[in-house]
Amino acid sequence: MKILYNEDNNISVEIEKISDRPYYSMQYYGTYCFEKYLKEGSCNIEEFCNFVDKNLINNKKMNSGNKVQGCAAFTACSMEGDILFARNMDCECAIPMRIQLNNDDSYKSLAFLNVAELDWDESTYNTLEADAKLTLAAPYSPKDGINEYGLTVACLTDARAIYPQHNKITLFDETLPRLILNKAKTVDEAIQLVDGYNLFYIIAPLHFLIADAKGDSAVIEFVNGKIVKIKKSKDYQVVTNFTLYNNPNHEGFGKDRYERIESELEKLHGIISENDALELLKRNVIPGDEQWSAVYNLTKRSVLITFSREYNKIYKYEL
Repeated sequence: MKILYNEDNNISVEIEKISDRPYYSMQYYGTYCFEKYLKEGSCNIEEFCNFVDKNLINNKKMNSGNKVQGCAAFTACSMEGDILFARNMDCECAIPMRIQLNNDDSYKSLAFLNVAELDWDESTYNTLEADAKLTLAAPYSPKDGINEYGLTVACLTDARAIYPQHNKITLFDETLPRLILNKAKTVDEAIQLVDGYNLFYIIAPLHFLIADAKGDSAVIEFVNGKIVKIKKSKDYQVVTNFTLYNNPNHEGFGKDRYERIESELEKLHGIISENDALELLKRNVIPGDEQWSAVYNLTKRSVLITFSREYNKIYKYEL
């Protein structure tokens, strides 16, 4: 285990290497200045980097070379009536890390992020004492996660999205999952939070699948500069990488994955086991881009997750 400190901000971080995949876990103690960020915002990646640098890192630059994420996600129910939320994280390069925060200012959460975006490579863990890279910024950009109320969120690329630019504070779009996990108990609360900000992106804009422990779910999209919420109309909800709003023929990137998942869930009436949900994810990855597949149980506040193509090795965590 490696331990990092930032005495100026009273931060302590414990990092453990879980597998040679590589895959890591992190326990993060202390404030990471997110409330300050929500008040100040950032209008571009340079401003965001400057904020993180000034408040957490000191003399480091964010890796802005993120690639488009071709992901898939869906909601369903288990045979026992538990609410399930499943997602594939597919992109060209990732170093997965599980992160749990220990901060009294926000809801408890468990999430997964890609630390390759924080300047990590496969040798970083061995040299953290000499160069911590951007590790202390890890709480800001989870790709998916669940909080103590069973509220779950995942971000997915939606290249046609047009973000709002009104008279509001602007946030980096990849920080929205952290905002939602920290402050929302329900889908409606999450939508209200997101509607309070403008957004910017680096490579491609995003849309978000959100679900709660009551069984409500919605895809949040951005069409012509306005937020659009698409609530589920069946016993399940599916999203990949095309805009769902006003697109009944599902035209766009990910149409094939969307329709295969939808067809399977339609036959099952939206009822599927956690292991079968993992199998459904497995059959709908983008070959060569598989990074992780996760099935969250919103009722039990737990997650089953596999990494890369190691589908025979399933990790289970409870919040």
